[in-house]
Amino acid sequence: MSTLYKSELFHPSVTTAVTLYTCPEEVETIVKGIQVSNHGNNNIDFEVIITRSGADYEISHKVVGSKTSVNALDTTVVLEAGDIVKTKQSVINDIAGAMSYMEVRSDTKNPI
Repeated sequence: MSTLYKSELFHPSVTTAVTLYTCPEEVETIVKGIQVSNHGNNNIDFEVIITRSGADYEISHKVVGSKTSVNALDTTVVLEAGDIVKTKQSVINDIAGAMSYMEVRSDTKNPI
């Protein structure tokens, strides 16, 4: 079993849900946080959605104030293989952020 610490950066240019991360096969992922910054002049609605087995689950909805930053997650989130993390916001180009996570990889001799 091995662990990898990683991050995904994002700066969305659409207001529809966009895939930020897909949990690989034979991996469990622990998402530590999704830091979001609004560098615009208006409040922005920001959502985090997890897709599992074809169903969408909105796990976070935050209002990000003008010129402020928030962590979109109130606690850590565990993802299973195939889970998809998506983000969605009400305004384009004013949001930027980073998702910090740890992948825990199993091997065939020592599964998780």
